[in-house]
Amino acid sequence: MPSTGYILSAIFLAAGITFALRLMPFGVKSVLKGSALVANLAAWLPMGAIICLGFYVLAEIDYSSRETALPYLVGAVVTVATHLWRKHLALSLIVGTATCVVLANWAF
Repeated sequence: MPSTGYILSAIFLAAGITFALRLMPFGVKSVLKGSALVANLAAWLPMGAIICLGFYVLAEIDYSSRETALPYLVGAVVTVATHLWRKHLALSLIVGTATCVVLANWAF
């Protein structure tokens, strides 16, 4: 059985590492302030993540059945159309997801 000192030192070490990792972004922020790379990542990363998720969703659809594939495909089309229309990412995701859920649960 480990001693109390050993357990306390493990807890304090884990807490110290966690605290340092939580503080690190604030220290790095001042160094990277005004960086072109960070500005480009801030501009492109959200849409890139959505595109990756979209490809993942489309790859996981069971295309063997119309009842299972159609709600997801219509939801994807509605999401893209809403985004092209309003240029608002959150609105696009909410409308597309709602369309998919409604079609999957009540229409098919």
